[in-house]
Amino acid sequence: MVRTKITDEKVKEIQQMLKEGYTGPELAKRFGVSTSTIYRRAKYPLKAHDIPLETKNKVVKAIQNGYTKAEAAQMYDLNIGTVVNFTKHIKGHPKQGVHVIRQQGIKLLNRLMADGYLISDFVVHTVRNLQKHFPMIMSARYRDKTFFYLQGREEETIEAFFREKPDRVISYHAIEEMAYLLGVKVSKKDQRNLLEKYKGKHAQYWKSRRLIQRSIDDWLDDPVIVESTFRLIPKQGEW
Repeated sequence: MVRTKITDEKVKEIQQMLKEGYTGPELAKRFGVSTSTIYRRAKYPLKAHDIPLETKNKVVKAIQNGYTKAEAAQMYDLNIGTVVNFTKHIKGHPKQGVHVIRQQGIKLLNRLMADGYLISDFVVHTVRNLQKHFPMIMSARYRDKTFFYLQGREEETIEAFFREKPDRVISYHAIEEMAYLLGVKVSKKDQRNLLEKYKGKHAQYWKSRRLIQRSIDDWLDDPVIVESTFRLIPKQGEW
């Protein structure tokens, strides 16, 4: 199969047709190329040819000096994909683009900075990636629950754990266990205040769970008992 080359003139034509509402598959069929070629050359055109040779040399030198390709791209305000394309001959850092934090990670990071902890409503894998870039993010696991917190915010984390997880029993022993796990000491006065504040939450939580279950059961029809029609067939010779 002969591959059709997309010239610069055709790229400009395709870009204009995309603005007019044509889809990638329609243009791929029209120009005799694959849909991925349309998007790669037209919707996301390569910029490497427009980069001055001096800038390219600076990027190469930065990578040779130990910077990752992503860091070099950021230093010279270039797209990471463009840098990777014209530095394929250079062996770069194996994790050249991992420093990029996605939108969900930024939201969790903002929560962590504001509250000092993440107890619920997050994906563990996403926060693990944040830990690679922010070593001040600590993690612990208590009673089959993984949570994250910032150094210096341990006491807030302990209180938040029993507030956001009312299914866990709060007691002097439980508070001391968590304090030991996080490497802090909670005074008896603060322990007593926590108990007075959250001691009824556990019972309320399970009471509400039972009420919810009872409400669900009320909606269910009474079970219908079906008499079995199964009967044993005697073996030959037992007739």
